[in-house]
Amino acid sequence: MSPGPTFERVYLELKRQLREGTRPPGTPLEPAVIGDELGTSFTPVRDALHRLVGEGMVENPLHNGFAVPRLSEKALRDLYAWNGQLISMMLGQLRGQSEPVPNALNDPQGDTPATVETLFAAIAGVSGNREQIRAIAQLNDRLAPFRQTEPMLIKDNEEDIAALLRPITPRNIGALSRATARYHRRRLAAAPQILVALTST
Repeated sequence: MSPGPTFERVYLELKRQLREGTRPPGTPLEPAVIGDELGTSFTPVRDALHRLVGEGMVENPLHNGFAVPRLSEKALRDLYAWNGQLISMMLGQLRGQSEPVPNALNDPQGDTPATVETLFAAIAGVSGNREQIRAIAQLNDRLAPFRQTEPMLIKDNEEDIAALLRPITPRNIGALSRATARYHRRRLAAAPQILVALTST
């Protein structure tokens, strides 16, 4: 294995690039080339790519090189649907809570993808279930590049987000559940356009 600090630096930089769509779907990921770009050797890059394979952000088909996954429309819909199902389940668990869910969204600064990520991570965090927290974190990472294109393609996107930003209390879990369901339905419907927008950049 590669030395810890170098591995972590390479891993975080590659994850940032993938989340921001710097390396579009289908792009080959050559460890030697990336090593030159990041000023490191082959080994930490390879190890970082293997970790990202485990997180679903990189693919290694038949162990024959690495690439950014090229999702089909069905695969993207599956990601949105799985995210929606998890959030719905966790909100259902919160109905019995006696305390408000901590809301860290007082100043979203107009960054819609980050705002949505923060909300979903907060809901997962209140659940206290490590597997749910991990699942939402990985979905946030995998959906990040697609969420960058949503504001340009989804009608009433700002209204969708505003509906998600109400303070989360036991009394309005039902309203938030309906808002998150609407949010996911619209993204499921727009998946073909989102996919085209990302792959054509």
